[in-house]
Amino acid sequence: MKHKKGLAATLALCVSLTAGGASVLAFSDVKDEGQKTIVDSLHAKGVVNGVTADLFRPDLALSEPQGVQLIVNAFGLKNEYAAASAAQNKISPTAWYADAVQAATQNGLSIPVELNPQAKMTREQFAILLLEGINTTGEYPVIMLYNDIKDENKIGKDAKSAVQNLLNMDIIELDKDGNFRPDQSLTRMEAASMIFNALEFVDKHGNGGSTEPTPTNPGEGQQGIVPTVTSTKVDDKTVKVKLTAQMPHPGYGLKIEDVKLEKDGRAIVLYTIIQPDPDMMYPMVITDVTAETDIPTGYTAEAQPSGK
Repeated sequence: MKHKKGLAATLALCVSLTAGGASVLAFSDVKDEGQKTIVDSLHAKGVVNGVTADLFRPDLALSEPQGVQLIVNAFGLKNEYAAASAAQNKISPTAWYADAVQAATQNGLSIPVELNPQAKMTREQFAILLLEGINTTGEYPVIMLYNDIKDENKIGKDAKSAVQNLLNMDIIELDKDGNFRPDQSLTRMEAASMIFNALEFVDKHGNGGSTEPTPTNPGEGQQGIVPTVTSTKVDDKTVKVKLTAQMPHPGYGLKIEDVKLEKDGRAIVLYTIIQPDPDMMYPMVITDVTAETDIPTGYTAEAQPSGK
């Protein structure tokens, strides 16, 4: 799949990742060979430029408008009509990023109404925009696996699905401690690496599925799916048990097959994962699914896959 070149940069964008028509140059401050390959490749495609002719400044943080411009450049998003969108209401039409904001908004990206040109774009914000940018090129198969993120409680509700999907696409990765660091600002090199991986993913799977990976099937061994168990007293004789599991999209379900009462006081709740309809398309949004049953008072509920 060919990626269109982004919009030409203005002088005001001299420190951002922007489009350009120059030939590939080796930036003297990108020492790592892997990073050099990424930057040179994106520069050749007109996705990024350096701060100067020979400096890329990989550790410089992106501003919110620069992050939007980068997504627009990477996926060739265009401003097809002049009518101002809601996101541009408080943006001067002469601002260097006005056209990029309009293009991004027209293509369904979640651009805030008040884009702050001085604010640094966070890793969480960029993850949302990046997945939305990928989705403008088609729909893609994603491995169905829930990733354990150590600082998931810091990730905003709107960003959790994007982060999980990008991890499963091998577009982003966690740090050595298993954290995503959602509220930290994004560096130029981090953004370039994510974009590089995203474009490789789109090229590999062309138009949403020329090559489909084998999905992790939660119904076979329940890989990656561990329901939580909550118990609520109904009356003196009965306790209601609720299983809750997070699934990659709303096509999945959860079913309790049987309950085994053990002599040691355990109530083994056997469950299976209901598989999605293969002929249906589902939004890639992490979804909580539940199943309930009753057990006698005095037993402690424990969930186990049924093995069916």
